Amino acid sequence: MNPKRLYPLIPNSVTLCSMCLGLTALRLSYVREDIYFSLILLLIAAFLDGIDGKIARRLKVESPVGAQLDSLADFLNFCVTPALITFEWHLKELYFFGWAATLIFLVGGAYRLARFNVMYSKGIENVSSNYFVGLPTPAGAVFVFAPIVLELKGYIATTSSIYTALYMVFIAFLMISHIRTPSNKLVSIKRKRFIPLFLLIAGIIIAGLVYAPLDTYLIGLTAYFIISIFLFFKDDIYKKI
Repeated sequence: MNPKRLYPLIPNSVTLCSMCLGLTALRLSYVREDIYFSLILLLIAAFLDGIDGKIARRLKVESPVGAQLDSLADFLNFCVTPALITFEWHLKELYFFGWAATLIFLVGGAYRLARFNVMYSKGIENVSSNYFVGLPTPAGAVFVFAPIVLELKGYIATTSSIYTALYMVFIAFLMISHIRTPSNKLVSIKRKRFIPLFLLIAGIIIAGLVYAPLDTYLIGLTAYFIISIFLFFKDDIYKKI
C-alpha cells in the first residue's frame, strides 16, 4: 500500500482533533466548571486550526471536503464554545441582554466564516495575500476570554457583565469588519524545516499551557495584538492586494 494514499487523512484528522478539543472544553466548563482546562483545550484547538491547512498544502492534499470540515470545526470551536462559556460565566445574570450579546457573537462568527468561504473560493482572501479580512474566528474566540482571564489573574477587579456584553459585541464587529489582520502565510517555512520547527513550537506551547496556562494565554494575546498593529501600518505587507 502506498503511504501517500493516507496523506489526505492527516490534515482532516488534525481538524477533527481540534473539533473534539473545542467540544470537550465546552463540556468541562459546564460539567466541571473548569475554566482553566477549558481555556487550555481551546488554545490547543486554535493552534491545530492554524496548522491543518498548512499541513494540507505541504502534502498537496487540499480538498473541498477539508475546507468545509475546517469551517464547521471553526464554528463549533471558536463561535459556539466561547460564546456559551462566556454566557455561563459572565452574562447569564443579564438574562435577555446577555443572551442577545451571545447571539450577536454567534451570528458575527457564522457570517465571518461564510464570507471567508466565498472569498477563498474566488481567490480573494488568504490565497495570494498575507492578510485576512476581519478578525479570524479563532482569534475572536481567544480575545473574547480576555475579561475572564484578567479577572482570574487579579489584574482587574470583578468585570461588570454589561462591559463584557459590550466587549463581546465589539469582537463580533471586528470579525465581520474589513479590517486587515495577519495571516499565517506571513510565515514561510521550507519543507525540510517544517516538522522540526513545528515540534519545537508545539513543545513550547504545550509546556506553557501546562505550567502557566493563563500567563501563556496573555502573552500570546499581547503578541498577536502587537503584531496586528505593526502589520496594519506596514504597507509593504499588503503589496499583493
